[in-house]
Amino acid sequence: MIKRHGKVKNLDKLTKIIGYGALKYSILKVSPDKNVLFDWEKALNFEGDSGPYIQYAYARASSILRKGKIGKVDYSVLKDEINLIEVLKKFPEIVLKEKPHLIANYAFELAQNFNEFYRDFPVLKAEEKVKNARLLLVKVTKQVLKNSLYLLGIEAPERM
Repeated sequence: MIKRHGKVKNLDKLTKIIGYGALKYSILKVSPDKNVLFDWEKALNFEGDSGPYIQYAYARASSILRKGKIGKVDYSVLKDEINLIEVLKKFPEIVLKEKPHLIANYAFELAQNFNEFYRDFPVLKAEEKVKNARLLLVKVTKQVLKNSLYLLGIEAPERM
């Protein structure tokens, strides 16, 4: 355990969650008709096609939602955020195909789009109407990431 900002964090548990997630994702992202070439360095990379990358996107969404409250939402203000919305719309179709590698690759695509959204569109510092709509978009993204990880048997940590 480590202390950070006066709080005790269970580093051992988080390390296991990330490690197991990295291993499972690395195997499940590959189509069953192909060989799996496992590389721990790639599997544990927080910046690439990996379980930890997706888990971190989930933790980032959780952090944003802890800092902001969703008020009245006006969906019409969401215009430039269309890329993330389009990816979110694909989730039911992907799940119905019942193929783990498709769900894994979808989760990575969603995490990528969420991270681009986070980079390009301020959420908590936006004007109130825009902030509420973006917070709801973060909430939906968080839920879809959690559902995707759940279907893959990977834990979704609230904090990383």
